[in-house]
Amino acid sequence: MDAKEILVDIKQAELQTELVLDAGKELDRAIRQLHEWSEDWDCQRRACQDIYDAVHLILIHSHQLSRIFWPAKCCGELGLDICHKAMALREEIHLPDLQHPLRNEALWRHAGEFDHSVRDKGATRRYSAHHLTSFNQVITWMDNEAMFCWLEPSTKIFVFHSEEFALTDLLDAVQQLQHNIRQYLKKLQQPNLNLARLDFYHYEKQWAN
Repeated sequence: MDAKEILVDIKQAELQTELVLDAGKELDRAIRQLHEWSEDWDCQRRACQDIYDAVHLILIHSHQLSRIFWPAKCCGELGLDICHKAMALREEIHLPDLQHPLRNEALWRHAGEFDHSVRDKGATRRYSAHHLTSFNQVITWMDNEAMFCWLEPSTKIFVFHSEEFALTDLLDAVQQLQHNIRQYLKKLQQPNLNLARLDFYHYEKQWAN
């Protein structure tokens, strides 16, 4: 794997981190609105829908990051190449091989469902029924196939098909990953900047003489 390939994948990962963190901000905004609109049922439903969309976007793009750095399958020659590539990427930005919130098999198992549920906008949307329980502020959804999922806004724990996702831990991990990526990209630019300064210095010296 050459330096150009590494750079392309790192830049793709940087984009995915931005999308995750933007969705995290949308989640925070929608949760605030949910509390502000606690007396208005229609507004509550709208806030719940915004929360739902943000949660699933977080998970979709987190899955993309997981695929880049921790491929789910490493079988056969192609699989081994993918795994070696992921190892090289992790080494470049100092990611652990095993223990990391993004190395999450639940993300791999449900990636197709996350994507499907967000893409289905409009009247045919799968998750049309959602409500807020007054006791502990748990937002719940039920899809057309009677699949139940829920979110607790204060802890940002999301449960989907009985799988639990700690969104706060996920967002913190993505933010740290973004920092690592940007530090890596900054270091790549440093030799070029130093070379440019040196050329400028010689240029000025020529004119001074």
